[in-house]
Amino acid sequence: MSPFSLNKSPPPAPAAPLENGQKKKEEDVKRMEEGLKPQEEKKVESTEAQAKKMDMDEKSKNNLLPIAMKRVQPPTAGADHSDSSNFFKAYVILSMTLVWTGYTITVKYTRSMKAADEMYSSTTVVLLSEIVKMTISVLMLLYTYGFKFTEFKHCLCKHYFGQPRELVKMSIPSIAYAIQNNLDFVALSNLDPGVYQVTTQLKVVTTAVFMVLFLGRRFSRTRWFAILLLFAGVALVQMNSVLSSSTHSSSVKGAHQENYLLGLLAVLCTCVTAGFAGVYFEKMLKDGGSTPFWVRNLQMYSCGVISAGCGMLMAESSDVFEKGFFFGYDEKVFAIIGLLSVGGVYISLVMKHLDNLHKSFASAVSILLVVLLSFFIFDGITIGIFFLAGAATVCGAVLLYNSVPE
Repeated sequence: MSPFSLNKSPPPAPAAPLENGQKKKEEDVKRMEEGLKPQEEKKVESTEAQAKKMDMDEKSKNNLLPIAMKRVQPPTAGADHSDSSNFFKAYVILSMTLVWTGYTITVKYTRSMKAADEMYSSTTVVLLSEIVKMTISVLMLLYTYGFKFTEFKHCLCKHYFGQPRELVKMSIPSIAYAIQNNLDFVALSNLDPGVYQVTTQLKVVTTAVFMVLFLGRRFSRTRWFAILLLFAGVALVQMNSVLSSSTHSSSVKGAHQENYLLGLLAVLCTCVTAGFAGVYFEKMLKDGGSTPFWVRNLQMYSCGVISAGCGMLMAESSDVFEKGFFFGYDEKVFAIIGLLSVGGVYISLVMKHLDNLHKSFASAVSILLVVLLSFFIFDGITIGIFFLAGAATVCGAVLLYNSVPE
């Protein structure tokens, strides 16, 4: 063994396999990167293709849908509805004006142009008017259900007979209205029609007071100022009556002799009952829940029949049983029954569909018509400066009261 063999070291491990492995890894990384790029490009291309496809679908849908399929409301529909609404309001205002005017003039004519021993019973007139109003409510309820008796019967069983407590509640305004209608005959038997019509506008004051007490309403200063104007106007009218001494006697022999103080007291009582009943009935209409409008009327008028019947028995039962129910009746008395019945139904329609401004406008026009007609129809009617000033003040106060919000 030579000395050179002892110093000889083992050959180093070859580096080629390591370099080859590293190169292989780098190549694999490059391949992976190169492989990801086409996939990302494919994803982007697919996303763009889907977006283009969606745009094409939307365009195709828009092109396929005809323009005529778009629902456009005709421009005349709203105008037709407003026109019909305005026509209904004008119809109610005109009808109320004519009804109130005709009722006042006709009652005064029949109470002053007949002898006392031939006079009809006012309580029977009120009773018949309540029966007519109840009949109108039944017919309107039938009309609401298209004259289908099954649905009509179901409505009565559910809302009328099935709610006895509501029926008892509606008996309260029916009693008040029955008292008011009977007091109207007392007032018109003792006052001039114009004085009566102007003084009854004090029910605006009583209505405001009952709204404050029962409903907690608050009124603006303008409304309270209008109430003061109303008092001043009524006072001027009463001064005209006192100064002119308009307690004229009728030309008919044995006719009723007028009592101014009794007539004035009757009017003031009607203002109280009218204000209370109006506020109560309006509250029942608005808080009535699912009870139909004509069922509410039916509840009140059916109770009104009982109230008016009791009033007739208490006040004039002996005369009615002795002379007969229809004693003294003629075409004018039947006209009063019709006017009183229609007027009551119109008041409920105003409470339901119209505001107080329309009602006050009808009242103002009715005052003017009553004054003019009574001047030409009745003897001894005097229209002085106090009456003209008072009537104008009352009309302005009523319109001012209802022209501002509460």
